[in-house]
Amino acid sequence: MATSGFSVEWILVPLLVWLAFTLVVTLLREYRKHGARSSRAQRAAELLEYGEPAMADVMALSDTGQRRSANGAIWAVAKLELRVKPADAADPFDVEQTTSIAVAELPDYAPGKTIAVRFDPASRELAVERRAGSAAYFGADVSRPHPAVKKTAGA
Repeated sequence: MATSGFSVEWILVPLLVWLAFTLVVTLLREYRKHGARSSRAQRAAELLEYGEPAMADVMALSDTGQRRSANGAIWAVAKLELRVKPADAADPFDVEQTTSIAVAELPDYAPGKTIAVRFDPASRELAVERRAGSAAYFGADVSRPHPAVKKTAGA
């Protein structure tokens, strides 16, 4: 005699399928994030080793509010607006740079300060050089060049 009543399988099977799907999607997202972080870290290391040296004036510093803790230091994720002045007398250019800065070193990146950077002249990607004795490096810099603001005749 067949019964047509409630069965635990009606709830358990869809729940397990949903959990498996959620796990797969989460793992794929984390894998992509790890790949992107590794690629940014590798690019930053290449720029620090082979990039052109330059000095950059900090035009603005905005704290994103994110904090990370690693290597015995607390890091603030900050967005820097930099005016990069290449050493070869090329025209200066502006870059927005998101980077991790040790909280104790945030005053060194205040607007008006000058910092050392290395950049790729072709793509204008850059990496911030850390001074000797600074906290161990955390994460990779992410830079995005943006056009310089054009001043109008009346300004």
